Amino acid sequence: MKKLFFIFFVFNIFYITPSFAETYIGGNYVVCAANADGAIYVNDEGANTGNSGDLSSFAYASDPNNYDLIARGIVNGNPEDVGASCDITPDNYLLKFFKLGFCKEDPYRAPINSASNTIANDISSCVDIFDNSAGKEVNIRPGEEVNLLEGEIILPLGSYPYMYAILDNVVKIKHSQKYVKAPGGSVPDFEILGYKENGTASNNTNKGKTCWTVKKDDGRHMVETFTSELSESGGATTLRGYDLPLNYTGSQRRALFKCGDANINAGLDYFVTIFNSISYTPMCEGQNCTRDESEFRNAGKADTGFNPNFPKISQSYNLLKGDYTIATDPDDVEKMLWVQDDPDNIINITENTVGIKLNFKTNNAMSMGVQQLSDDDDKLLATRIKGKTIFGQVQTKTRRSRGAWR
Repeated sequence: MKKLFFIFFVFNIFYITPSFAETYIGGNYVVCAANADGAIYVNDEGANTGNSGDLSSFAYASDPNNYDLIARGIVNGNPEDVGASCDITPDNYLLKFFKLGFCKEDPYRAPINSASNTIANDISSCVDIFDNSAGKEVNIRPGEEVNLLEGEIILPLGSYPYMYAILDNVVKIKHSQKYVKAPGGSVPDFEILGYKENGTASNNTNKGKTCWTVKKDDGRHMVETFTSELSESGGATTLRGYDLPLNYTGSQRRALFKCGDANINAGLDYFVTIFNSISYTPMCEGQNCTRDESEFRNAGKADTGFNPNFPKISQSYNLLKGDYTIATDPDDVEKMLWVQDDPDNIINITENTVGIKLNFKTNNAMSMGVQQLSDDDDKLLATRIKGKTIFGQVQTKTRRSRGAWR
């Protein structure tokens, strides 16, 4: 097989879109109302409870006068309206790469839809451009370039429609987010109640219009899993060495980020998301729950159009053990296989290729949830954070283009 030897550049680049915040409700992405700086509007104009409140305080950008954007959640085992969770481009998205490469054929293999699925994606047509058994942590920030690797590699000539990576299933996010009163809104002077150990809604500090990620007072990381697992009563209480939450709602001690107006970003630190299952159903939900591992899923696919920012991209995922084999138990998951298909970004390596640039985008790759504690929009609780997927884009440089990236 004829191969090409060339100088290889890999950069991770985030592109932030500050005027948007998105939320995923009922299987659809929607845009939350926000100002030009990305601050999310808060108001009290919802139709759900008449003049007594709206439960969520947030609006769709397409309908900015209707502040009743509602999500459903489980509170103490019962489904309730739990406010809204807007997806945001994070300031810092820290993840660990083990492998990265390009594939000639689609690695996705349809799984058995059960917890015992053993059908894994097939990466036999893939070529590695990065392989580090110890892994390398990369912090992706908006507008910055970070080298993943340097030097020269050998890559076979040909066309590669697919990109793949093996990542740690623990992702860390560090972010601060502003909320503002909607122009002309009726909410008097809202405050979001942020994390305070032993705090309560009725006797609170740590409140304001800016919220940010922190550790707990005892130094432990704030944690949420992809499927919002809770600590199991009498069973599993940790995952990957991190303590799972006991509950997500009810008081400031259970809030998952801190808020304030003075000393903004005091204690700013990483929040942990664990990709423990690829499912829409938690294995353990509600206070004092028992884990139902029949809900565990180790494979899944996000079809074309799942993110409106990248309407032609599809992705597939497998959860893996430390030895790269497919995980069949949530406690065994240590890594994640990520595969992307973008028909508008096929990688073509020819004899004239002299370099490659790899861009990673984290558009709306996290969500921050805020719940209204009562029918009064000046009392909101910082409830939840969750990390989501990244998006890749490849550019190549050829001798003919003399410095231009395509």
